[in-house]
Amino acid sequence: MRPNNSKNNHQIKTTEPATTLLDDGKFLRIVTELPGVAEEKIKIYLENQSTSVNIVATDTGKEYKKVITIPCEVRFSKKRFSDGVLELTLEKTNNDAS
Repeated sequence: MRPNNSKNNHQIKTTEPATTLLDDGKFLRIVTELPGVAEEKIKIYLENQSTSVNIVATDTGKEYKKVITIPCEVRFSKKRFSDGVLELTLEKTNNDAS
């Protein structure tokens, strides 16, 4: 007899979300569309002094993944999530050239 693996038959579709990177002088803003995902299901990976941000959001039946390479070193400043849109504000840490 085979065990019932009906949970394993459910596959989650991974999608790259629409994302915009905005340079506001001293700060970078990343705006990512994550429709249908609850805020507590969003994971953001950013190490201080990093030049990339990983965003992973998983909800029932869908998963969003996005790796964003940014042009300078940054540190996390703030996060806002409203109506399926995630906005991250990152402070530039090597802003000497501006």
